[in-house]
Amino acid sequence: MGFWQKSMIAVACSKPLRAVGEAVGRKTGLAAQFVSANDGHGHVARAKTLSEHGIRTSSFYLGEYVKDIAQVTETVDQLGDVIPKLGQAGLDVHVSIDPSQLGYMQDRALLDRNVDLVAAQVRQIAETAAPSQTIRLMIDMEDFDMVDDTLALHHRLSDAGIPVAQTLQARLHRTEADLSDMIARGAMVRLVKGAMAPPASVAFTERDQIDANYRALAGMMLSENAKQSGFFPVFGSHHRDLVLKIAKQADQNGWARDQFEFEMLYGVNQPLQRELVAAGYRLRLYAPFGKDWWAYAWRRVGENPRNLSLLMKSGLNH
Repeated sequence: MGFWQKSMIAVACSKPLRAVGEAVGRKTGLAAQFVSANDGHGHVARAKTLSEHGIRTSSFYLGEYVKDIAQVTETVDQLGDVIPKLGQAGLDVHVSIDPSQLGYMQDRALLDRNVDLVAAQVRQIAETAAPSQTIRLMIDMEDFDMVDDTLALHHRLSDAGIPVAQTLQARLHRTEADLSDMIARGAMVRLVKGAMAPPASVAFTERDQIDANYRALAGMMLSENAKQSGFFPVFGSHHRDLVLKIAKQADQNGWARDQFEFEMLYGVNQPLQRELVAAGYRLRLYAPFGKDWWAYAWRRVGENPRNLSLLMKSGLNH
């Protein structure tokens, strides 16, 4: 699994492969398979259409491990443009950010300034939002050596009254302790398996180990203690058996179907998406927009080899 993931990360970072792949993606429509739109205007329109079908969105402006300061500025500008448009349309303003997009790779002070700009917009909309709208700034989790800094960012924003949420990775050994802290805080947590390839000293490396830890962490998220603290669980998975087991456990533990949600990647496993919505569960799609789709797509394949077939099959039925 480690070799596969590292290989897919290498594909994601390869400039020659990217040039060829993006050309193929444009011709075949593969890029459009997992990117909601090329720009904010198209993204809001797509989010509105999904909302009409009972599907919520988490908005993400494409770009990972940004080293160019101009791209950092572009990300801030793009988010600054799309956030009020989502709010004005009466949609969820649920925006996902990578710290590396907003200045982490350049300067921590720059990161804080940029995150505060985005967070201020989110908080402003939250003050006048309709009860039907979910307003959150969701912080994505990247490499294992960024966890402490990322959690510190979450805690700072939360303490300042920002409606913030955090992604945690089931792959990491430390996540059980991090999740316990988040449950005590009554936070919102999106649980994913993890798209990076950390060393065995800090992470589970075998698929069955990761799956087992995901199930154990999901049990913590659906505990009575979590419910009483006001914790809001979000389960990021595309795998039907796992999703249905979690749904059954939530029902058995007395969680109402609007007290938690499932999240999937835009364009992946649409039959399961429809099944969840029809059963009355909250479903959110992680919906990227922008033009820098190559690295994003291949990191998702690196997260799980099955995503490649899921993406291809979904693409045929899109």
